[in-house]
Amino acid sequence: MSRNDRGGDPEDENPAEICPEVEQLLYSDKPSVLGDKIARDLSDYTVAFITSKKGELLPAGSGTLVSFRDSYYVLTAAHVWYGRDGKEDGLRRADEILIPLKENQPTRFSITQDEIVPFAPEIPPGWNEWGPDTIMLRLPSERIGSIQAVGRSFYNLSKKREMKIDCVETLFLVGAPSEKGIFTAARAFPQVQAMLLIKATGTYLTLASSHALRQDFDYIDLGVDNTLPDVAKRFGGVSGGGLWKVYVYKSGDGSLESFKVLAGVAYWEEPFDEGLMVRCHGPQTIGTLLRYVPK
Repeated sequence: MSRNDRGGDPEDENPAEICPEVEQLLYSDKPSVLGDKIARDLSDYTVAFITSKKGELLPAGSGTLVSFRDSYYVLTAAHVWYGRDGKEDGLRRADEILIPLKENQPTRFSITQDEIVPFAPEIPPGWNEWGPDTIMLRLPSERIGSIQAVGRSFYNLSKKREMKIDCVETLFLVGAPSEKGIFTAARAFPQVQAMLLIKATGTYLTLASSHALRQDFDYIDLGVDNTLPDVAKRFGGVSGGGLWKVYVYKSGDGSLESFKVLAGVAYWEEPFDEGLMVRCHGPQTIGTLLRYVPK
């Protein structure tokens, strides 16, 4: 697990929102058993794409395993599938798409682009940092067993999730920064990281955007301090990774447990004064995207 600082005015934080016990366990510089457990749980839903093109293995973004109704998908950024700016770097142009099933092991789920069915909104003219940049990639039902057999999970988007007990809300961004992985002509070992985010973030709608389609999508900007130890300097490869709200609460026996809600999809980064700004589509966007999935 990597610990990140988000940009924002510290005065906007309410210290009462983070109880001292959780603050000590998650936000101190010491290794966090609670944080590592949350990171492992979230990584079960997360995939790091590798493409094979003419025998060369390359990093190709991240995604979240999800289910909706009776089908199974990877929720990711649209440019992870299509490529961006006409470049030949999208999954749909790969000879083969590989998904590691166990960390630091060569066991991989292999699939071709012909087996995947994409569902997404149209790409507007002038596709840019406002997207919309999200897509659902349906996987063949007969291939799902091999993913679940190794303990991977699909987050159920058909199920409504609410927390109605006292809890502490945290944010985690999960993805596979390319620079943290190992990629050679013959080997590819991406590294999935669950990055704990601390300070307040800005959430807003694109009311002034030029394309009407974008009114149905929301946006969350995360300021990431990439000077911290173990944090990637650039977030190439994190595109398509999941933004998670994690609620930490005390169970009946007094132990700390967590409840996790998928809240967004990362798709854009750019430098700013304090590090990196990572832009995500938010929960409204996920709801909008599900309209494009056939009944």
